[in-house]
Amino acid sequence: MTSTVLDGVLCLLLISGAVVTVTTATPREATGEGRAPDVSSTLATTTTSVNYTLEPTTGDGARVSVDRTAHGTLAELLARAAVGRITVDGRRLSHARDGLGAAVASAVRGAIQENHTRVTAVWRPYPGPSIKGHVAVGARPPPDVPVHAATMTVSSGFPTRRDETRDAARARGIEGVADVVAEGFVEGLFPPTRTRVAAGGARPVSAVIRHRYRQATERFGVGRSTRLASGGVDDTNERLAAAVSDRVARDLGATNASARAVSERVGLGRVRITVRTWP
Repeated sequence: MTSTVLDGVLCLLLISGAVVTVTTATPREATGEGRAPDVSSTLATTTTSVNYTLEPTTGDGARVSVDRTAHGTLAELLARAAVGRITVDGRRLSHARDGLGAAVASAVRGAIQENHTRVTAVWRPYPGPSIKGHVAVGARPPPDVPVHAATMTVSSGFPTRRDETRDAARARGIEGVADVVAEGFVEGLFPPTRTRVAAGGARPVSAVIRHRYRQATERFGVGRSTRLASGGVDDTNERLAAAVSDRVARDLGATNASARAVSERVGLGRVRITVRTWP
């Protein structure tokens, strides 16, 4: 794995594991139409590396480029690409990682029969989310054919916080669940120690971090700190988490479900991958 502090900070914590942990060499030929479980197995057990470029825009409008390499199973890389395409109310949080999504999609196409197959990776951190991530490879199945499906769950890189979520639901209801989800979301995006180190480092890396902060704080209506290398990270993270919590509480309230019910459906730490195949 060649990703270092930068990828740990950009959401983007490196994916730590999949449901299936056995790995094999990348197959020489693409998997045929087959059954959905066969394609799912290929995604879970085929390892590869993809190269991509982070291209954020700095505060003065200039563009910087940082070359990265990601390694893992195809399922892990799909999960990482989904989290890298976070949207808020349908609008992308950042386009800096578009290269990762394209590289992962190309790798998946090389390992499966894209025709007659669609693979989707979806990150839904809580029920009814306005904050989510999604990536898809392959065309949608025709409406008049039988479709077979298989699913797996892969780590998103964000903290799971399952026990904390349940405790918060009992103690403080929907607002408590929202606080836990928001804190985990911000911690996953901007781990304090590593963010401070990266923000105070060389310009390409610091520019990426500041770009991420600028996009997040603007999208959630939070005034950003200009001194991220000092105490600004903790302060900005706290204000960002408060704003995110308000949004999450609003989304959860709209589901009309109980705090206990929504706490059981919090999925901050996982990405769901679905494979659909048809004749």
